[in-house]
Amino acid sequence: MLEGHIRTMPLAARTLACVAVAAALFAALIVLVDRPLARYCNQNSFAIYDAAAAVSALGEAAWYLVPALLVFLIARFIVRRPAIAARGLFVFLGVALAGLAADVLKVVVGRSRPWVLFAHGRYDLFWPLRLDADYQSFPSGHAACAIAAALTLAVLAPRYRLQLLLAGSLIALTRVVLVAHYLSDVLAGAALAWLIVVTLERAFARQGVPLGPVDDAAARLLPSPLALRVFGALRLYARAPGIPRSASR
Repeated sequence: MLEGHIRTMPLAARTLACVAVAAALFAALIVLVDRPLARYCNQNSFAIYDAAAAVSALGEAAWYLVPALLVFLIARFIVRRPAIAARGLFVFLGVALAGLAADVLKVVVGRSRPWVLFAHGRYDLFWPLRLDADYQSFPSGHAACAIAAALTLAVLAPRYRLQLLLAGSLIALTRVVLVAHYLSDVLAGAALAWLIVVTLERAFARQGVPLGPVDDAAARLLPSPLALRVFGALRLYARAPGIPRSASR
């Protein structure tokens, strides 16, 4: 009954309801959960701190931006496979936009980090336009990038959706274990990543760009004229007189 009623609600009303529920959830986390959980992690995470730090490093955007950009450039300009290039671009834009949006919101919101609470007893929720890293807690950039990478890759490889989302969630939650962010910061980063990836996927769909698994035809590589010239020159150089050949065995 309730589900059917929700489905018949106008889009604006459904959006407003979702925003209200999300706001109530974040308010509850900020008031009831963030500080007790941060204190617990600060007192009990020493045994797994190094392991959590190693996993947390996978939330750096460069781990995803560099390979995705290379895939796009090679597929677009060397082997000329638009389907593969589009997928590389999709991952690159998803992670880049999520990270950029998180960085902007950090400055706009200016929430203090958990270590400010432990060192100075301050729990500032809103101190905008602070460029100090101590006041750039909300939302988590690592969580935004890790979840954006997991979501974009899940779109491309839905068969591994569960594993990818679990991996992204694990990376994001290490930020709480390391006391670098509050839980609400991490969830906000994840929500931001989801919003950006969903919007980006729809934008690709409106342009008629297919995503999802690459079929055999799309995966077949046909070198571009540039690649043919480069590799042809290399073959001619290897066959030129006077070039030493390795002895056959």
